[in-house]
Amino acid sequence: MTLPARTRPAGRVSDVDLRGRGLVVPLTGVAALGVAAIWLVDISTGPEYGFAVFYLLPIGLASWWLGRYPAMFISLFATVAWIWADFIARSSVPFTASLWNGLTRGAIFLTLGLLLDQVRRERIALRSVDAHREESLALIAHTLRRSASEIEAAIPDLTNGTALSAAERHGVLELRRQSRNFHRFAEDVLEVGQLEAGRFRLNRGRLDLSEFTAELVKETDRGRLQLVAESDPVWVEADASLLRTAIEHLLNNALRFSPEGSTVHVSVGARGGFARVVVKDQGIGLARSHLAGLFKKYGRVETQGTRDKIGVGLGLYVVRLVAEAHGGSASAGSVGLGLGSTFTLDLPLAAPPPASRDERMLQEAERRAAS
Repeated sequence: MTLPARTRPAGRVSDVDLRGRGLVVPLTGVAALGVAAIWLVDISTGPEYGFAVFYLLPIGLASWWLGRYPAMFISLFATVAWIWADFIARSSVPFTASLWNGLTRGAIFLTLGLLLDQVRRERIALRSVDAHREESLALIAHTLRRSASEIEAAIPDLTNGTALSAAERHGVLELRRQSRNFHRFAEDVLEVGQLEAGRFRLNRGRLDLSEFTAELVKETDRGRLQLVAESDPVWVEADASLLRTAIEHLLNNALRFSPEGSTVHVSVGARGGFARVVVKDQGIGLARSHLAGLFKKYGRVETQGTRDKIGVGLGLYVVRLVAEAHGGSASAGSVGLGLGSTFTLDLPLAAPPPASRDERMLQEAERRAAS
């Protein structure tokens, strides 16, 4: 069954660009009507009420969505409207005083309009740079993945042969390990791009999370990973491929940042309507200050124990994106540096599949025997 993923919305209201669509002039007129409406309210109230702040609203909206020149026009129009309203409401005040006060407010109006326009321009420029960076990373990732695959395929399977010395065998194994690291990095970059852009669909299927995790534990490192799972199935509706990627990241991270020979404890269970995978290691641990940025993009923990570890901080970010796409969450905890870490993946529980005819007959027989 294929269902759409839960992804972030394609755009927000603040990102809408109305420039160049033939709407600038009519919408500038609408903003001017807004200034006129504020002016009417201003002159209909007593002089004890100030309405200068309300003129900022059409100025700000025009600056953000229409551009610099419409904002300048609305700022000047609002300045004239305020001077006129002040002169009408406070006829006892000399016109020169109203003019001076209006010009000072006009300077504020104009400055606000120009600053908002500059902020939007800088925001657009930064997003353009970010988009180019992501495109470049994707291109590099494609090239790196292809090169890593070619390197691994070209390495002869000589590690079990007697012709290689211990140093040569170690070199071949290290080359193969590094090529796999590069391949994993390339996969992370490409997966992040797809998950962030929403260019994927969740191929949801009902699966037993306990059995699924047990298979991954066997494939990853059966010797160091110790699994504790509930005897009853823990059912989830998930994309098996994406879920595999998320759990593999948690397992591999725990192994990579734990001492050689140490045990990583993996547990699977159900709690509070969620299926939960918990990975607890005996590794470098985390300070409280590290937790906030751990699941962010390019979030790396910089400590003495991580400086020699390869990675750019995408693995846990992928875990978080996969969890959120399924309506779940990812979290981490630690007592402190050097005291190990605990990573948790929560996914909504699913209803168990309907029992087969044989299972129903067996259950009925058991109920009759018990009665």
